[in-house]
Amino acid sequence: MSAGVRQRTIARPVEIAGTGLHTGARTAARLRPAAPDEGIRFHRADLPDAPAVRAGLDDVVATARGVVLGRGARVATVEHLLSATRGLGVDNLVVEVDGEELPCGDGSAVVFVDALRTAGLVEQDAARRPIVLDAPVWVSSGSSIIVALPAPRLRVTYVATADGVAIAPQIAEYREEVDDYAREVAPARTWGYVAEVDALRAQGLARGASYATALVIGPEGFVNEPRFPNEMARHKILDAIGDLALLGRPLWAHVVAVRAGHTLHVALAAEIARALATTGGAGDGGLR
Repeated sequence: MSAGVRQRTIARPVEIAGTGLHTGARTAARLRPAAPDEGIRFHRADLPDAPAVRAGLDDVVATARGVVLGRGARVATVEHLLSATRGLGVDNLVVEVDGEELPCGDGSAVVFVDALRTAGLVEQDAARRPIVLDAPVWVSSGSSIIVALPAPRLRVTYVATADGVAIAPQIAEYREEVDDYAREVAPARTWGYVAEVDALRAQGLARGASYATALVIGPEGFVNEPRFPNEMARHKILDAIGDLALLGRPLWAHVVAVRAGHTLHVALAAEIARALATTGGAGDGGLR
């Protein structure tokens, strides 16, 4: 995704069906090509007139356990799809959803990567305009912090911890120019604690979570087998790439996060957007 590279969309429609991670309901999503500079746009196909919900920071309404978009009609758990689009370099996409949540697949981004590859990718007659930082941008909360540093391409370094259980802190790194997103990041599953399941389900969350859709953590460690020794940290990278995609343009920065999550990811994106607006960098793709 170097400077001067054209935007991309998919070549033909493709459909995904499955279960929502939090609602537990059966749902389907149809991915369709979109015009240049359209970005990612959702439509609630199950509602009258299929209202549109844009994948943008102004449309974020919740960040607890996942990102929810939409001030009227809502679309939940969008981060894995957004991560796959950014990881594969898809700039423009229409997503028609038959429900309030996207299918979760196996709790990773693989279901979306496979769908996008099946649909095929095509270049469009518009240049991609990355966001380039001239100075660090950061946000923190308690013992959690995330910072974006100036860098020539996207790089994400993540430290993830599992509190109160026998699992050591994990670190992972993704370098856009070097690493294969589909192989190194996309397969990392969402993770959670056995001890939290009942409380989450009482709040209407994690009703679709199971050993088939998540990496599960018990008091003594992992209940099911991790796909990577540092799968927790890799999934945090997956989430961060998806959440930062809400900027609407590729971010070229070295993002370093410690014990962060959706709320801080989105807060960092908002700080970057504010800096971009303040410095007037929208015209040349940087924070000048």
